[in-house]
Amino acid sequence: MERTELTGRRKIAPEYYARREVWQRKPQIRLVYERWVKRMLPFLPEEGPLLEVGSGSGLLRDFIPQAILTEIVDLPWIDCVADCMNIPFENGALAGVIGLDLLHHLDYPHSFLEEVARVLKPGGKVLLIEPYLTFFSLLGYKFLHHEDIYFKDYQTGNQGKKEPWKGNLALANLVFSRDIKNWASLHPSLKITHRELFSFSDYTCAAGFKSYAYIPHVFFRYLVKIDNCLSWLMPLIGFRIFVVLEKRGKN
Repeated sequence: MERTELTGRRKIAPEYYARREVWQRKPQIRLVYERWVKRMLPFLPEEGPLLEVGSGSGLLRDFIPQAILTEIVDLPWIDCVADCMNIPFENGALAGVIGLDLLHHLDYPHSFLEEVARVLKPGGKVLLIEPYLTFFSLLGYKFLHHEDIYFKDYQTGNQGKKEPWKGNLALANLVFSRDIKNWASLHPSLKITHRELFSFSDYTCAAGFKSYAYIPHVFFRYLVKIDNCLSWLMPLIGFRIFVVLEKRGKN
């Protein structure tokens, strides 16, 4: 790839490149993602195409190299340019779909889930990790994070106009708590097989993709193990939700 083309892409999507640079020099954030992927591994399909939607900086490839990476903009590490609301695969073509911090950016999350159900084969799985608001994380997100917290609707009324890096941190609460009572009518082909709150200290103490971390790595790698002992408290203190959906039917 010529340097002029790469420079042009940086102008279109500078945040993606900035995150890759942080990823390379910041072991704390790599450890966070490693722990998240380990949480997902038991639920990944054993065979068949696996797609990540909204791959962004392409970080998942370090842990799941067989995943097909997609993003709405063309980037050197992306396998397929695709809108997650219009996935360019035929009905029943995929064994699994992964979305990391994607759902809370969407204007129409249930339409996205229906599109995912379309491309999954029977028995295929959707694995989602999203911000989630608990008693403790509500305070943390409010004071330490830039994105909106909005409980009245999925987004704040700027559909189609908001910046792609903005979203609604309450969206997973709406989809996987408020809307559960209507789940059978919303998604008759998808069943929720796993729902887990987690992540108290890891992403927060790593300061996300900022250039710095709140805790030096020599201490951070021990600190994050505290999360393993606090699973019973996560409904009160967890910052993330991990959800697995399965398409009804047999392979």
